[in-house]
Amino acid sequence: MHLRPIRVALAALVLWSGAAGSAWADYPDKPIRLVVPYAAGGGVDNISRVVATELGARLKQSVVIENRGGANGNIGTEYVARAAPDGYTVLMGATYLGFNRATMANLPYDAAKDLQPVARTGRAPFVLVVPATTAIHDVAGLVAWMKANPDKASYGAVGAGSPTNLLFPQNTGTKPVQVLYKGGSAALPDLLAGRLTFMIPTASEVVPLVESGKLRALAVTGSERFHRLPDVPTMGEAGVPNLELIGWWGMFAPAGTPQPAVKKLSDAIQAVMAQPNVIEALNKLGVEAAPMPTQAFTAFYNQELKTYADVARQFGLKVE
Repeated sequence: MHLRPIRVALAALVLWSGAAGSAWADYPDKPIRLVVPYAAGGGVDNISRVVATELGARLKQSVVIENRGGANGNIGTEYVARAAPDGYTVLMGATYLGFNRATMANLPYDAAKDLQPVARTGRAPFVLVVPATTAIHDVAGLVAWMKANPDKASYGAVGAGSPTNLLFPQNTGTKPVQVLYKGGSAALPDLLAGRLTFMIPTASEVVPLVESGKLRALAVTGSERFHRLPDVPTMGEAGVPNLELIGWWGMFAPAGTPQPAVKKLSDAIQAVMAQPNVIEALNKLGVEAAPMPTQAFTAFYNQELKTYADVARQFGLKVE
């Protein structure tokens, strides 16, 4: 006797689902804003511009870059986290999301709850580099020099709690002095001049300097060698364990963005990142095209958040 109400309810559900799907059939029907939480000309911005051009062509709508820099990415990220979840305001996020959440207190957004991972775009390892003028040619030589010269060893860092920067001294039994900078571009001149012993920035920041002979790469993070530096060993190969974190970039939408919009963006990004011209353009920037669709990227992102949180607890890094 209850079959008729059930059938009516099911029919209504089917009609509602169809209407919801058809409402997004024409998405996007206006330009999409891709917020870059850093200034123009930096690594995140350069990668975003490569992706935006081809993504716009594929979606048949403009993807407009909007730079909202400041507070180590937090200003632009908060803007997207608070934006309408309609698929028309998205973020080019990166490794900083995990780092900031783990080390900064009282952030105005929660990177785990306020953002919807859409798709990963690229990745690059961190690279241990020293000035090319130094007599140090490998990791063992660097470690030996730092142990022999503990009062002279130093490294440049952007943010006090970068896990790679903290784990490398711990895992090698060294105690270099950390020198903080507002950005990699501010630190590199001191490294080139020999005022710093080493740095461990992302490959996209230093590959051109390594290839031009101004810096010497001693090792890369990750579980495999980097294609732009095939002769440079991984940290593991160089005898330094547990340094497999890599830098990455990916697109995020505000939490609550409808899944049809998320899927359409993700599918388009997968196609764009497979294009030879995009792969080549990113390669020139020292970045490997490494797309991940929404589900895989979400799992990857959640693991990244956990890893950064674990390191922050290990070193007592939460900043008030």
